[in-house]
Amino acid sequence: MTDTSQPSEVARETLRQLAMRRIAPTPDNYRALYHEIAGSVAEDAFPERTLKQIAAALPRNNQEALRLALDFEAAIDLGEWSALRTLLVDRFSLPSKPDLNWASLLRDLITEWDRRQTGLTQARKREMLERVLTSSAGNPAKLFERLQGLLRAWGRNSDEEGSPITGDGQAAETEGPVAVEQPPVSGSPPPAYADLLATLLDSLAGQPQLANTTVASEARELASLLRQPSDGTPFATLLERVDKLRTSLEWVAEDQHAVRDALQRVLQLLLENISELVLDDRWLRGQIVLMGEMFERPLDVRTLGELESRLRDVIHRQGAIKLELNDAQSRLKQMLASFVDRLGDFSDATGEYHDKIELCAKRIEGAADISELTDVIAEVMRETRTVQESTLRSRNEIEELHARVNDANAEITRLQLELEQTSELIRHDPLTGVLNRKGLDEALARETALARRRGTALCIGLLDVDNFKQINDVHGHQTGDEALQHLVDVVRENMRPQDSVARYGGEEFVILLPDTQLESAVATLTRLQRALTKRFFLARQQKLLITFSAGVAELCEHEAPEDAIDRADKAMYIAKRSGKNRVIAAGT
Repeated sequence: MTDTSQPSEVARETLRQLAMRRIAPTPDNYRALYHEIAGSVAEDAFPERTLKQIAAALPRNNQEALRLALDFEAAIDLGEWSALRTLLVDRFSLPSKPDLNWASLLRDLITEWDRRQTGLTQARKREMLERVLTSSAGNPAKLFERLQGLLRAWGRNSDEEGSPITGDGQAAETEGPVAVEQPPVSGSPPPAYADLLATLLDSLAGQPQLANTTVASEARELASLLRQPSDGTPFATLLERVDKLRTSLEWVAEDQHAVRDALQRVLQLLLENISELVLDDRWLRGQIVLMGEMFERPLDVRTLGELESRLRDVIHRQGAIKLELNDAQSRLKQMLASFVDRLGDFSDATGEYHDKIELCAKRIEGAADISELTDVIAEVMRETRTVQESTLRSRNEIEELHARVNDANAEITRLQLELEQTSELIRHDPLTGVLNRKGLDEALARETALARRRGTALCIGLLDVDNFKQINDVHGHQTGDEALQHLVDVVRENMRPQDSVARYGGEEFVILLPDTQLESAVATLTRLQRALTKRFFLARQQKLLITFSAGVAELCEHEAPEDAIDRADKAMYIAKRSGKNRVIAAGT
């Protein structure tokens, strides 16, 4: 009789029954038979792999979506159905949204459309309506809110009669409900709120996008009114003017958005055209490809900052190489000019020799005795010897010049190749393809500035490959390099688009995790460790398990990024001493 209170006895009996019943020893069969023998209820297996695939596909385009995705990943890491169930129940327990009364809104909108509006023509109202419809496409709640704002703006500009206008320009009777005016607001805002609102309006008026516009003038005037003692201006009038200013700001924001999109499209067209026109200009093609890759995804401050840094480095490096290239080409031109001059001198010397030989020949023809021939022969031999020495000297100089020309051509070829490769080598590690120390410094400065400006968290993870020296000693440095590439491949597959990875030195890597709290960052690196253990590294057909130890630090307020990396480094060494293949959170 099996003692079901002892798990080891139940496990032994389960294996025996599998063999006796000739059942395939799969995990599912083992689990079912184990619970049958133990008399317990089998729980559903936790599908961690499938749930992680779902988590990777979750949108992260805003703070709320990012928070939901991170909470979902944390619940999966716990490996319990209860945690996942609690998360989903909480997230789907959303308050019901109020019904949007479209019928009433449309009736009021049609009424105001036909009503005479002071300073608004039908063309202007049509333009305002088209802007609202375009900017709110696909978002019914936003469209409803903006149409209400448009209705209020039209209502404030209605004439005193307030009657709709018929086709012949005469007032007509209206049917159906009209927009109900809000009761006047009495009193005045508290001084603290008035001063805060005035400060906000002054800041708004100082924005470069609003310079020399009526919106900036209206904001300054409202700020002045709010700071002055009560001069009899009704508070309701101030509210109406603030609301009108808000509507105007919406139009300005939409115009700015449209201008930005148009500029982006124009820039893309220019890049496409340049890429076709300068197809053979290989040193410029890298920059065009780089900008094209950036514009394929949504633009934000982080993307533009990275593009600016990379282009600045590439342009600076290519400028230096271009100077060297121009210098090499100038030297080559000078050598070719010297070669041509030398050929000219040689030609002149040869011409003089032929002339002297011709004179000597005439003297030989007119010689009367042998004594005259002796002088002529001596002169011929002297001139021949002179030409021979000049020819030998010219040949040596031409050979030397030819060698210098070949060296110059080789230097030009090398510089042109270096010019083409500059875009890829300037900020990335050539072995692994991740950021190098220079790229890390730039990414760290950019992410730190973004985190502090937005008030979000930034975590820095420093990981070190375990037993890397042993891998190099036993399997060779080539295998060690391939192991680092394997690690980077796994890290990239499990990272978010906004995360960055850089080679810190040797087998150490730094991972930047923006918009991530310390607990979630530790869970992320732990998940990377699990992903790495599931993918064996093959070294000459031999499976090797690559692991790493890591320390994680969350950047504190007013802390230098280098200090946060130092804290992560110390936590990583604690993980090493604690048995390796661990992730330790750094203290503040």
